[in-house]
Amino acid sequence: MRAIVALLLLFSGFMAPASVQAQGARPRIAFVSIHIAEMPTIARAAAKRVEGSMAIDFFGLGGGLLPGIEGVDLGSYDLVLIDAAGPRLLNFSEQIETAKRRTKVLIVGAGTPITGNVDPAQHPDVARYWDNATEDNYAGLFAYAGARLLGLPLVVPQPQVFPDLALWHPDAPKPFATFPDYLSWEAGHLPGAGTRPRIGVLFYRSLVLANNAAVVSALIREIERQGGVPIPIWREAGRDLASSLLGSERLDALILCANRLDYADAKAGAAEAARLGVPPLMCATDYRRTPEAWRKSLGGFAPDQTGELALSELEGIVEPMVVGARAVAPDGAVGYVALADQVRWRVARAMAWARLHRLPNAEKRIVIPYHNEEPGEADVGSDPDSYMDAQGSIVALLTRLRAEGYDVGPDPIPDAATLSKRMAEAGSNTRTGDMAALRARIAQGAITVPLATYLDWYAMLPADVRQATEARWGPPPGRIMTVDGQIVIPALRFGKVTLVAHPIWGVQADAGALAAKGALPPHHQYLAFYLWMQKGEHADAYLPMFTQLSLMPGKQEGPAAGDAVGVLIGALPHIQPLPLQANGGVGNKRRTQAVTIGFMPEIVRAGLNPDLAAIAKLLDGKPADQRSVRDAAIRAGAAGALGLDPASAPWQALEPALRRYLEEAAGAPMPMGGHILGRAPDLATVARLVQAMLAGNGGTAPDLVAVTRSLAGDDTALAPEMAAQAHDYAARLAQAPREMDAVVAALSGGYVAPGPMQDAIRNPDALPAGRNPYTLDVRAIPTPAAWATGAKLADDMIAQHRARTGKPPRKVAFVLWSGETAQNGGTSEAQIFRLLGVRPVWNSRGQVVDVTLEPRAALGRPRVDVLVTTSGTYRDHFGDKLGLVSRAVALASAAGEPDNPIRAETQARAAALRRAGVPAEVAERRALRRIFSTAPGAYSPSTQFANREGWSPERMNRLYEARLGHAYGDGSDGEADGAAFVANLEHVDAAVFGRSSSAYGLLDTPMPAAYLGGLAMAVRQRTGRNIETYVANGQVAGEARIETLDRFYARERDSRYLNPEWIKGMQASGYNGARYMADLTDSMLLWEATKPDLVTDRDWEAVRDVYLHDRYDLGLDRFFAEANPAARAKLVAGMRDAIERGNWHADAATRRELGMEAVAMAPAPDVGSLGHVPGASRPTAGGGKIPARAAPASPSNAVSGFELVPEQRTLSPQPASRSWTELLGALATLLLVCGAGFSARPRW
Repeated sequence: MRAIVALLLLFSGFMAPASVQAQGARPRIAFVSIHIAEMPTIARAAAKRVEGSMAIDFFGLGGGLLPGIEGVDLGSYDLVLIDAAGPRLLNFSEQIETAKRRTKVLIVGAGTPITGNVDPAQHPDVARYWDNATEDNYAGLFAYAGARLLGLPLVVPQPQVFPDLALWHPDAPKPFATFPDYLSWEAGHLPGAGTRPRIGVLFYRSLVLANNAAVVSALIREIERQGGVPIPIWREAGRDLASSLLGSERLDALILCANRLDYADAKAGAAEAARLGVPPLMCATDYRRTPEAWRKSLGGFAPDQTGELALSELEGIVEPMVVGARAVAPDGAVGYVALADQVRWRVARAMAWARLHRLPNAEKRIVIPYHNEEPGEADVGSDPDSYMDAQGSIVALLTRLRAEGYDVGPDPIPDAATLSKRMAEAGSNTRTGDMAALRARIAQGAITVPLATYLDWYAMLPADVRQATEARWGPPPGRIMTVDGQIVIPALRFGKVTLVAHPIWGVQADAGALAAKGALPPHHQYLAFYLWMQKGEHADAYLPMFTQLSLMPGKQEGPAAGDAVGVLIGALPHIQPLPLQANGGVGNKRRTQAVTIGFMPEIVRAGLNPDLAAIAKLLDGKPADQRSVRDAAIRAGAAGALGLDPASAPWQALEPALRRYLEEAAGAPMPMGGHILGRAPDLATVARLVQAMLAGNGGTAPDLVAVTRSLAGDDTALAPEMAAQAHDYAARLAQAPREMDAVVAALSGGYVAPGPMQDAIRNPDALPAGRNPYTLDVRAIPTPAAWATGAKLADDMIAQHRARTGKPPRKVAFVLWSGETAQNGGTSEAQIFRLLGVRPVWNSRGQVVDVTLEPRAALGRPRVDVLVTTSGTYRDHFGDKLGLVSRAVALASAAGEPDNPIRAETQARAAALRRAGVPAEVAERRALRRIFSTAPGAYSPSTQFANREGWSPERMNRLYEARLGHAYGDGSDGEADGAAFVANLEHVDAAVFGRSSSAYGLLDTPMPAAYLGGLAMAVRQRTGRNIETYVANGQVAGEARIETLDRFYARERDSRYLNPEWIKGMQASGYNGARYMADLTDSMLLWEATKPDLVTDRDWEAVRDVYLHDRYDLGLDRFFAEANPAARAKLVAGMRDAIERGNWHADAATRRELGMEAVAMAPAPDVGSLGHVPGASRPTAGGGKIPARAAPASPSNAVSGFELVPEQRTLSPQPASRSWTELLGALATLLLVCGAGFSARPRW
């Protein structure tokens, strides 16, 4: 392979001069350098000057434009020069030590503990040549080495020395040593220089010295063209501080032409960014790809440079963007060229940040979008999985902005309840086709974009964006949010601050979009909103409480200006608050140019709900009344959690099982309503948070009373070490106002300091909040700790599966999510490796560079095959892990063991493909495929939307398989291979899903049911088998465990949704809290569709009793009526759907209470995307039929406090290609359904 690479490099003009063996007795020098490997042109030109006296071979360390030194006999050279930069050199320590025993080795520069056998202190000029690397200085270095170290009769020139830190302009005669000198020159060079925004450009001096500064020059000239004054600063290394050159002068924005400010010390880099006071905006050159290759690339920075982005985020560097690429001249010289459109975009965004920095607050225009993905009044605010109270946060933000001098209008700022009502009634999206509602929105003050205006804006978009939009959504203006020749954007105005309902993603608004497999382009209203911000509102900042902009098509990391993402965000500064328990907002950071600001939701220990508390009390009886305990456990629905039947299980098994479950449920994490940005929790909540934090990082939970007393000053309440921790945690929590401070700083164009992205319950070092969260370096995954944890989880899962089924699993499916891996360091990946029988290989820097096969004897069991599914965000940002898993599968498959299921399945599938006429090499590659996700640019299985539309499980499964049937990891980049995906499903025995965050469970969003439930559904639909499903529960740091899906689900159900303490916390959040209650039935319905044996009739009855009958006397009727009536309607509609679909076998009284007939209606045909058909029957877990959906009934007033009104259902349009015959047939079916009473279905 190395020979092939060498030949290719030779033909490209890249090879070093011929070896000395072909050139007589000239001394031979090996020069090893990662710097020269990236830009070898001037070094080669210098070597050519001395080729008559010596032969110089250049090497890198792998990658770049030079061959690596792996396998090279360095000892055979007369002299070895080694560039000390970069920790990768440590990987070759042994090779260097071997060379030192046979030849001279000189380390050039600093940066590694490796030493040579030539003392650099005796040759100080070597460092001067190297540090000032021009062609002349390289030639001088070679002459010096030849003369001083090899005894050649050569003339040695003096090194030319340049300042380490200076200001440089391509039009200036020389660099400037001081800022005033540069400004004086610029005043004569650029009209109005003194009043223009100052845009810093920080870059490495080596670019200028190598005559390779075309990209920097392009940035400088573009800054001048766009009205700024460039402040171009060169530096020799990270220790050269631009702030020291600027002194008391300040920049308005900074473009950083590097991945980091300080490659040696991230904290030092962050400190320098803080001194500069503005966000460092990344500006990168793709050193390995031509402009054409970069434009065609799917990944952008991913996956090769993803690790570098993670390290840049440690310093608070934002907006990763490529502005240059490699170019090769006909003579083989390598240089870098500017990408003109990217340079324009980079500068435009820098100028926008500079405007924020300079503009008086009273003149700034800010747009704040909020969540309303499900059109209507029930679900307006924040992304549900953020646990943020958007309305409360917006009120707090408007109050702070007014104090800071922003124009928020003359009226009093409303309270959260009033704002919630206005956002729901006047600021919510409407269902497609509801023209009356749209006209009402216009009357209520919505933004309107006339079609003619939109067409003018639209015509300026890149042709491929327009083509993609029209191919999916039709010609302008489309159907979504359009009426009377206008595109409508629901909004509320507060002076120059505009609150806007973010456009829906669109999946749920169009049958074709829902059924599509590929990336979903922006629809016309989506485009109109973002274009309005740029061209209509001329907004100065985009501050979303919610956006799904990161789901738009474009490069996975580091967007292009012409991508949908680039077109939409344009030059708008993007500032976004995000929860610390998420994944660091990698999608928003790396795809949408966001400055993210972490906040901490209030998460506490749940305690026992009344049913579980009753069991605990009975167990503590002296003696325990076994019959009463059994009855109480049955009433509590504990069978699934226990894996035992409380009625018949032996007492000696039941009692300890109950005690364990009660302990887990009492300590389960529970969000206390929605978080309000910048608001510190009250003292009682602080005590509960501190208690959870003391237990959540692996400790023992102290008594809450003791924690409260300790925080109040009682030195005896807790042990001294724990008391110190408690006070530290409380002090961190008290700094919550930093969250709002950071938002205000960002709105002033200021720098937001970085901080770790972690669930603060598991890792309190994530606090204080209000920092720009960073995640871990993807190259370190799995970490050694994660490997140890994951290996144990895998072993425990095998043992648990054997105990439950009588045999170990042959194949296990996994769901990989970016948020999970970011939290746990790669325990899911470690489980996969352990099952396959491989282990990670780490280098000296802790990076996983390979996997190695464990011998069968050492493994002690047969290998276990895997199927890996991933979210789209994981695919985008953890792509190198997919390659590693693919290699692990190949290694395991090659192991010739008689009990190896990976090998057996791969060989069988390969043989079948060959019989079908597939070439052998292709057949082998496809047979090895085990990793699947959505198509490039596509996100989510979309089954959550299909379920809301009433699709049958069979049809939902076809959607799931079509969406997830794209292969990754083997270089295929998302090739559609549904056959391989289905072939993998055929053999799955179990599925595993990870949960490492304290905030998230299985019911707070539908996505766990879409992914994990989707796997179970797909296997059941294909094979008729119900597989075992497990959760790798890592919510308590250091105490990860494998448990059944039933147990995790039951504990979440009991500790949250059936827990009066959780309900009280949500009631305190008003409208926002009601949304979380209403979302419960949505998630339960999707679990019913995907894993029908999980949710029981008792669960539905418990939800009815708690939320409709107000079992805990919490005043829920009044709460919903005052806070969010539409949420109550949604909750009840979910219960009705459960009965109609046959999920809940409710009694006649319940059906009457819900306004339904007691008699089931006959099965009706599935009309698919034309609407939700209440008569469609569904299969049971065993493959038979259960009762069909019940017929809708006449209105009833059985549930107090809410009027029954006919529900307005919006029918999703069919694709234009559907035949008239099909349409007429579907319409006839629909009319029959309506005749059965569908149109009269009551809505709560």
